[in-house]
Amino acid sequence: MKKLILTLVVCMSVLGAFAQDAVQLKNDGNAALKAKDYKAAIVHLENYLRLPEAAEDIKTVYNVGYAAAKVKDYAKSVIYFDKTIAAKYKLSSSYLRKATALKKLKKYDEMVATLKVGIAAVPTKNAKLAKTLAKHYLIEGQKAQKASNFDAAEASYKEAIELKSSMKTDAIVSLGSLYFGEGAKIQTAANPIANTEKEKFAVEITKAKSFYQKAIAQYTKAKTLAPAREDIDSLLKKVKAVL
Repeated sequence: MKKLILTLVVCMSVLGAFAQDAVQLKNDGNAALKAKDYKAAIVHLENYLRLPEAAEDIKTVYNVGYAAAKVKDYAKSVIYFDKTIAAKYKLSSSYLRKATALKKLKKYDEMVATLKVGIAAVPTKNAKLAKTLAKHYLIEGQKAQKASNFDAAEASYKEAIELKSSMKTDAIVSLGSLYFGEGAKIQTAANPIANTEKEKFAVEITKAKSFYQKAIAQYTKAKTLAPAREDIDSLLKKVKAVL
């Protein structure tokens, strides 16, 4: 009996020591996090998370993901935010931080997929997710437009427009400008044959005008959404003057 009691006492002492270690590691990690010593925070908190006491501590998992991003260990950040997403903890923020880490890793397709899943997962709290995705599409559209890839630019701008975000008006204006630029390009190419190949010239000018009309439609839509924007008025006047 005495041996059994002694064994129980030893076990309780060991468990108590582990519990104290867990508390100390978590406290040290949180203190380092507060002091913005993110490397130290990761060491303490990861050691803490290995203990049984931390099994349900999803908040600390989130904090490690955050700290990992701060030290630019984006691969580790993704791993931890995958865990918080699986636990449905701070879903909007977890999806956004995971997407940001994926962007830093230049895993753009995964970033887009993450943002889309996040938008669907938190339909009432996805403004930042939608804005981030719309901004990505806008940048991709601008890159494609600069590279004279009309189809890719158009597709990207349309993707941005479909999202309910604060970037919607900018996306519509960008699409309008893409159409206006395409019309101008066609007209400029056709001008030298205005007197020598009149029928062909007429066909090309009709094409150009169709793009100008598309531009007007987009600018008008943008003006409805943002009536105070004077730049849209200028763009409308410019394309109407060409017509």
